[in-house]
Amino acid sequence: MTIEEILKLRQEAGGLNKLMHMHVVTLDKDGGATVELDLTPELLNPLGMAHGGTIFTLCDIAAGSAAASQGTVAVTLDSTIHYYRPGRCGKKLTAVAYERKRGRKVSVYMVEVHDDEGKHIADATFTMFYTGATLDDMKY
Repeated sequence: MTIEEILKLRQEAGGLNKLMHMHVVTLDKDGGATVELDLTPELLNPLGMAHGGTIFTLCDIAAGSAAASQGTVAVTLDSTIHYYRPGRCGKKLTAVAYERKRGRKVSVYMVEVHDDEGKHIADATFTMFYTGATLDDMKY
């Protein structure tokens, strides 16, 4: 698959991406991805800020999209996230993922999350496992 076909596949994916209104904006063949999310009231915690699970999921989608840019199926093996400041309702969050280390079966991706004012919201590290299947094998 070309990088354009993979991007289209990720953009049209259903499931949680669709439910949470996440949009894969860019992919690059070097293992990078950008994913955006508009923070709506449904994605907040009881304190009125972005739920930690919302931010984590945004990072997971970004890392998974970056891993998918290689044309192979990858799943999250492990992850660590650090939250720095709250995401606020009405803001757009952008997660940028890039490949830190590529291996045959396991790769590591770094993800940075900023809001639309440039405030640094969170950082995450994702270890992704390549299953051996290609994206052509998958049914979304």
